[in-house]
Amino acid sequence: FSPRSHSRTPPYRPSAASDGGGGEAEPSVYLTGHSLGLQPRSAQGAVMCELTKWAERGVAGHFEGELPWASCEEAVVPLLGELVGAADATLEVAAMNSLTVNLHLLMAAFYRPSAGRAGILIEAGAFPSDRYAVASQVRHHGHDPAEWLTEVAPREESGLLSTHDLLAAIDTLQDSLALVLLGGANYLTGQVLDMEAIARGVRRINSSRAARSEPPILLGLDLAHAAGNVPLSLHDWGVDFAAWCTYKYLNAGAGCLGAIFVHSRHAADDGAYPRLTGWWGVPHAPGPRFEMRHGFDAAPGAAGFACSNVNPLMVACLLASLRTLRDAGGIQAARRKSRLLTGYLELLLHEEELTVPRAAAQAQPARCGIRIITPADPRRRGCQLSLRVLPPPPPGGAEAESGSGPPGAMRELEAALLSRGVVVDAREPDIVRAAPVPLYNSYEDVRAFVLRLADALVELARRWEK
Repeated sequence: FSPRSHSRTPPYRPSAASDGGGGEAEPSVYLTGHSLGLQPRSAQGAVMCELTKWAERGVAGHFEGELPWASCEEAVVPLLGELVGAADATLEVAAMNSLTVNLHLLMAAFYRPSAGRAGILIEAGAFPSDRYAVASQVRHHGHDPAEWLTEVAPREESGLLSTHDLLAAIDTLQDSLALVLLGGANYLTGQVLDMEAIARGVRRINSSRAARSEPPILLGLDLAHAAGNVPLSLHDWGVDFAAWCTYKYLNAGAGCLGAIFVHSRHAADDGAYPRLTGWWGVPHAPGPRFEMRHGFDAAPGAAGFACSNVNPLMVACLLASLRTLRDAGGIQAARRKSRLLTGYLELLLHEEELTVPRAAAQAQPARCGIRIITPADPRRRGCQLSLRVLPPPPPGGAEAESGSGPPGAMRELEAALLSRGVVVDAREPDIVRAAPVPLYNSYEDVRAFVLRLADALVELARRWEK
């Protein structure tokens, strides 16, 4: 898998110019696909096709063209199903809404609290929107999140979540838990959870509960930082439901369409897990959606969670991006290249000794360092490496301070790199994130980043000295 040899039309890459001045600027070293992926060159043409259809055909566009708007979202379902490991994509996958909205719709069905059993378990350090959504669901059902929301903390020595700790907490709290909702890959640390082992552990607990005629604990996943980043096998793992966005590693554009997975065992169990409904959850072609019946004839599976029609411009962007990934070899090929790229980045950071702050000595200026907080095990990370800024040792040979640099250090490093044509991003409290994405980043990008990072860390040390 090579982003150069497999892509005759590589994505647009933002200019390295940051001041808006004139002149021809070099493309940036763009390492922020974990936040917003780059625009595929086919996206503009795909969007213009739908705008032209609107201009020329008006309402007839709902039933004409490659993407008839009345069912356009169905075009992306097979490709999404391949990415997340659906057994039957038509039944288990649907494209709709945005991530947090989809999480609310899924929890409205699958979070069924009862007396003494209203708990939700999440990981500490989850993306804030997940925590907001979960806490509001608990409150919506008349319960107090302080009592019923459990957060499993990462281990102090590593700063990472432990599969053992997560499963132990679920086992211990099983009589009070209604739902487990975890992020497949952590937005801050870049850690990829062992989703298969967690799902297997939850199934084991539920098997014991079923033998006692007790209700199961359902398992949901937020795959915002996992979809398009690592291979997934949601059906085989037995995950109950999942939701993800498409503007990070799937390169569909800011705020683009989200998607959901609902395991096939829930395809027709809306009696046990009633859904919030709308007319787009009624099937069409074939199906009675436009017969405007008063009775709700739900589409089976994930499609039955749809409430409203989908923006075809978003579908056009998403379809273009999914086809680009497919034509470049698919998620398995991307994962192989990703492990090499991120491994190369880690190697260079150590080879250039950037993981060790440097004191001023003779002709060498002082230099800040970085600590990689992402797991070293390639199986437990995706594209992203998260870097904590370390202060330079104090002059005179004194022992270096432990911990991270002063408040705002990561923002200063982000700005220093941007001035050198490198796009990364900073996240509170003290992290800079960099992700070489296999679809458009190269080994040359990785090496350029490390060399410019070394220079930026010298500048940062100089500022702190002042």
